[in-house]
Amino acid sequence: MSGSHITGLHQDGASPGRADQAPRPVPPVALAAPAATPTAPLAGPCLEDFVTGAAEHRLRDLLAFALAVEAARPTEREALRGKAEAELQAHAFRTLHNQVEAIRLEAARDQLARLRGGPGFLKLVLANLVALGLLGGIALALWLRPDLLPGGVF
Repeated sequence: MSGSHITGLHQDGASPGRADQAPRPVPPVALAAPAATPTAPLAGPCLEDFVTGAAEHRLRDLLAFALAVEAARPTEREALRGKAEAELQAHAFRTLHNQVEAIRLEAARDQLARLRGGPGFLKLVLANLVALGLLGGIALALWLRPDLLPGGVF
């Protein structure tokens, strides 16, 4: 191998052992200069900066830290805490609303289960036959005894 180029490789991808074609030299590949690396790694938010130490604010502080990591840019901690508090309240409201809706549906199901079943088809047919029989009996009684009717009806 010579110092300025590599022989034995072909630009067209042909194998180096073919007799009908002489090997052509391939110019050396210039490597790109390494990209400028930052001297200091990008400093992300630190969890200790967001935790206040109060147990009742732990979830809010953790959510504010997660929002800061998600934003990937410097943001004021108090603004993130406020946003976290608002999102937690919205989540709590949605959860409460969903639970109220589930309780309401369960109560409606319980109330419907307590109701007695309606009459079946046969009961309705029998009730209609009884009504027709009563109406027929009244009509027969009035036909046989027209004096029961007030005057001038027929």
